[in-house]
Amino acid sequence: MRNPYLYVYCISRDTPSLHGLRLQGVESEPVLFLPHGDLAVALSKLPWKVSSLSKQVKEPGWVAKRVREHEYVVEEVMRNQAILPVKFLTLFKSEKNLLNTLNPHLSELDHYLEHIQDKEEWSLKVYCDESRAMRHLLETDAPLKEMNRKTFKTPGERYLHKKRLQEMADEGLGNTLHRMVQEIYESLDSLSVEGMTLKVHEKKVTQRMEDMLLNGAFLVSKFVLEVFKEKVEELEGGYRPWGLLFELAGPWPPYNFCPSLEEIPDKVNV
Repeated sequence: MRNPYLYVYCISRDTPSLHGLRLQGVESEPVLFLPHGDLAVALSKLPWKVSSLSKQVKEPGWVAKRVREHEYVVEEVMRNQAILPVKFLTLFKSEKNLLNTLNPHLSELDHYLEHIQDKEEWSLKVYCDESRAMRHLLETDAPLKEMNRKTFKTPGERYLHKKRLQEMADEGLGNTLHRMVQEIYESLDSLSVEGMTLKVHEKKVTQRMEDMLLNGAFLVSKFVLEVFKEKVEELEGGYRPWGLLFELAGPWPPYNFCPSLEEIPDKVNV
């Protein structure tokens, strides 16, 4: 019988409370905690075949279920203490390979876990109802209001004026929304330990009628979390007339703020 692969979920400090957790992970296999110095690696032993796995990862239903199982373990361990979450489907052939891979990174891992202690990752997505934003711009921008009131004698003049007004409004709205996004991000980044902007997705991805303007991730100290949330509410209220919609979510495993262990020599490639 072949040896099972080690499926890794996350890395944390090795504490007594950690070993008291009773978790089921991918494919309902028990989650074990492998000590290594003052670290512990959360893992499961899975009797997978890489040849079969390469086919299963192409099945959306199988992947979605495994991702949920993976994230469940990561989030449960995160409730207990600071973690370094590991990428979905990270497999090793043996404990020796796993530990040999970690050894060159022990100092980096120690520094990271110290840094991440008492901090949480939160995401903020900002969407815009563009038609509402345009109405508000035309109601509040003095030059555009003045242009909108002008009358013309001929259809040709009216057509050219309307076209020019639309061009100016489009440019003005674009500049205004860009400035607002910068103000929102900078206001929240100043309250965070770290912040970053992520890819802004199109409507076919978000499945929303509104345009996504900002996709931000923020590493926030638990000691200022309430202040951070209050600032989000304040910004949302201030920009509501412009049709901006805020979506704050978290805490998440800090994938966006941890060192990457993806390119590791003894990892099994699927």
